Amino acid sequence: MNYTVPHGRLGRIPSRLLQVATSLFLTLVLGAVAAHAADAAGTGTISGTVTSSVTQNAMQGAAVTLPGMNRTTLTDDAGYFVFLNVPAGIVDLTVSYTGFTPTTERVNVSAGATARLDVSLKSADVVTMEKYTVQSVREGQALSITEQRNATNPKNVMALDEWGVLPTQNVGELLSRMPGVSFQTDEDDLINSVDIRGMVSSNGQSFTRLVVDGMSSTGVGGNGRTATLHSFSAAMYEQIELIAGQTPDKRADSIGGQINLKSRSPLAMKERQRFAYNLGGRYTPGTSARNSDLGKHPLGYTATMDYTGVFDIAGGTRNLGISASIAQQQITTQFDYDVLQYAATTDASTAYFRDYDKRSGANHRFITGLGLRADYRLSPTTTVSARFTYNAGREPFFHYTFINPFASTGIVAGSNSTRAEISTSGNGQMLLTPRTYSFTSNNPTGTLFFEHNFGRLKIDHAWRMSRTHWDSNAGNNREGGQLTLRTKGSIGFILDNSDLTGRVFTQTAGPNVYDPASYTSYVVTRSTTANRSTVPVDQTSVRLDKRGTITNTDEWSGTINATYPLPFTFPVTLKAGADTVNRRVNNFQSNPLRWYLKENNYISDTALMPITTFEENHGGQRLPIFNPVAVSETLNNGKWAQDEYYTASQNFTSSRHFKEMVDAGYLQSHVTLGQLKLVGGARIEKVKTYVWTYYRDTAVRVPAAAGEPDPYKRAAMEYTKGGANGEYTKLFPSIHGSYNVTPNLVARASWSTSYARPDMLQLIPGISVTTYDHADDNGYEGKVTYGNPNMKPQLAKNIDLKLEYYPTVNGVYSVGAFRKNITDYLPASGINYGTVETVGEGPNNGFGGEYAGYQIFRPQNIGTLRVQGVELDFRQRLTFLPGALKGLTVRGNYTVITGKGQFVYSAAQVGFVERRTADIPGLVPRTANLGLQYTYGKFDVSADLSYSSDYAVTNSGTVGTIGTASWVQLMVHRKSLTRLNVGFYYRVRPNATAYLNVNNITEAGPDRYTWVPERKRSLWITPMSINFGVKGTF
Repeated sequence: MNYTVPHGRLGRIPSRLLQVATSLFLTLVLGAVAAHAADAAGTGTISGTVTSSVTQNAMQGAAVTLPGMNRTTLTDDAGYFVFLNVPAGIVDLTVSYTGFTPTTERVNVSAGATARLDVSLKSADVVTMEKYTVQSVREGQALSITEQRNATNPKNVMALDEWGVLPTQNVGELLSRMPGVSFQTDEDDLINSVDIRGMVSSNGQSFTRLVVDGMSSTGVGGNGRTATLHSFSAAMYEQIELIAGQTPDKRADSIGGQINLKSRSPLAMKERQRFAYNLGGRYTPGTSARNSDLGKHPLGYTATMDYTGVFDIAGGTRNLGISASIAQQQITTQFDYDVLQYAATTDASTAYFRDYDKRSGANHRFITGLGLRADYRLSPTTTVSARFTYNAGREPFFHYTFINPFASTGIVAGSNSTRAEISTSGNGQMLLTPRTYSFTSNNPTGTLFFEHNFGRLKIDHAWRMSRTHWDSNAGNNREGGQLTLRTKGSIGFILDNSDLTGRVFTQTAGPNVYDPASYTSYVVTRSTTANRSTVPVDQTSVRLDKRGTITNTDEWSGTINATYPLPFTFPVTLKAGADTVNRRVNNFQSNPLRWYLKENNYISDTALMPITTFEENHGGQRLPIFNPVAVSETLNNGKWAQDEYYTASQNFTSSRHFKEMVDAGYLQSHVTLGQLKLVGGARIEKVKTYVWTYYRDTAVRVPAAAGEPDPYKRAAMEYTKGGANGEYTKLFPSIHGSYNVTPNLVARASWSTSYARPDMLQLIPGISVTTYDHADDNGYEGKVTYGNPNMKPQLAKNIDLKLEYYPTVNGVYSVGAFRKNITDYLPASGINYGTVETVGEGPNNGFGGEYAGYQIFRPQNIGTLRVQGVELDFRQRLTFLPGALKGLTVRGNYTVITGKGQFVYSAAQVGFVERRTADIPGLVPRTANLGLQYTYGKFDVSADLSYSSDYAVTNSGTVGTIGTASWVQLMVHRKSLTRLNVGFYYRVRPNATAYLNVNNITEAGPDRYTWVPERKRSLWITPMSINFGVKGTF
């Protein structure tokens, strides 16, 4: 059942964009008239491009100066520059770029005409480095360093090819190597989001804003605001900007920072045509820690093809550039980790190991990327760019199995956090949940960019439509799903976690867990006359679920910016603009299905899932982990009963919808006073939200539907729509300064304000219910989450101080300090509700008698947080070393973060609870990266080491009474993680380079523990992999 936001609310979006476009048209007309009126008699125009003499690539950000007139401009992303109203005659023009030798050219300007000048720059170390450095990589480094140096606000810029071939072509792999960045991985250990300076938001949604070419873009993510990075192919982009201090012309909803993926202009090359390719494979060797599933499919592939052409049309010269890129990748990754749970206590003597959940399987991921771009220089003053990207992901064969012996009673005396014995007098059971899923996504984005240079007045505007569709289902044809089985009757067993790669579980008594008959179905909830309306069939211990979750995100956005230099004795430039982002998210279940195996039946003679790591670690004997695909073929044998009320009700309870409109305007000025540059101003953002879902009206509608026998009609009668509007307007001032202490030393200071909005699920005024397979550490059977449409955005005041040194040859050394003071804090997942309420028993529990024993979660702003830290960063080619050592390049960074929070978790609490760094989820105290690269002749070798320290991830439970000194949150920590990659390259010929990369040599995974390191939480098995192939340009 596909619900959408009412049409009336969306119908206003095109009209709002039309109003902005109409205003823009009038602005352009007035700007063109003003520019024409300002043309002085006897003047002409100088235009041209700046390129590299070796690679023919355009040099973006090159400084082009008319010294005699004290006029300077920077080249655009196509290396293009233009000066209007230049007095006729011979003038000198100088061009400079970091890492390249400056040059001065003489130009003869004729009145009323355009003088064309194309400048080719030579590398400052072209002779000494001729045999040591790959030119394209060096110029990528030069471009990124120049962009960083030219910025007034604090930012870090990196070229996509600076760190060699990425293991999975995931942009997150490069981002994770930048200063102050920590990363989150998905269940098959691929980086799916990054967090800057510890800013991890509620529900795992990142507070780091991702934009593409400076504009908002949708992606595969939970709320439409964020995107999973592994759905973006790195082959589609040229450069990454990590912006810490937001200027008024940038979005303010990036409390952690902003990441900008920048694509290359097809006009940014000197030759007429260029082809680039990368053909390679990914192999997981048998000597690595791969599991059996991955061992059957150890080989994947990568293929990217790029074409760029520059043409002369309509009487122009090199005025049309076209580029096309396509990337296809297939990788198989293993799904292999544990989840261990203990008694919820701080007392080591009673924190017995009671629950072991081993999960293993494999995922086959296909990623497709398509990029099309056409840049047309309509005139010397106007450039139009049409861009289209398409990212698609497909995971048709995602299968894995959970094997979970657990107990909460019957613990034998003497048990501890390493070894525990459970007797049959308790509730010990074996839980098996084999799963076969599929996942598909696609993300088309179309954009039109316009740039107008009317001399003193410059205007740019852009319009984008972006859409994301993703579907998580029970197989491509719904042939799979999740099967749940548990033993009938208590079992006795021993759990020992001293070696998680070996035997952990040993059965001592009770039904044999390896015998299918031990999983004979028994009734958990009996269908009776009293409850038949919601429990139409007996709910038993064996069930099959086929769920399909679909999310559609649509976004329309537009922006306009204008800059104008004022006629003062010192350079002052005003910039003003407006933008709008209109987003709609529809999340719903697509016909979810559930069957229960009728009482006193069991499954047999049915195909099993592939052998699991649990079984291999326990002697190889097979458990009855039946393949859901095979089980699905037996649903008509008379032993299964379908719960149609589940399908009918889930179509309502899992339907969530979100509409958000953000309109913004800003005014900023740029002032240059000698070596001092200042940028300051303010941005105002108005946010409107509308969220809605369905909830079961137990007071009125449920009693009225009591006599309806049809489950679908009854659910439609019981559920009603509930929604809420929200609106607020905030002002975000900022000021940023940079000062050239010497020609090579830059000092920066920045004060800015930013904010973050609550997550969609937190705002929806209804309830969402999660049922656990068994009770958690604190004995809760599940959770009921209330939405809170009155939640406020969290606000931050940010201070950044930075000192950067740029040596003569490409390189940068920097040291910086920062602080964030956050109010109305929206905390990370696991601690953001802080409630100790539990759903009670009986029909008057507020939920129609349902969800007894579930914990009640209520999202809320919980207090204040202060984060501060220090960052070190360096990149340098060591060309000053003697002999063959000239080919060395070093790079690295190190970040230290501390935090202090004052939080209120519950109304029962008196005063604030103070939390320090180690107890604030998502705050990574230390991150570091180190890279070495050596080039000599045709050979190139690199090594990259990444490190992130121990940090709190989430809260697994609580001890004591909230509001008292005895209350403790039992935090789950991720252990420190160090990974090492090495790469080897050999240039077979000028247009072909062979490469071999070995990734994660140490086979380190994101292991976790609860409360103290002795309580192991999870061991991730992450094997080494090898990338190989050939790439080149011709």
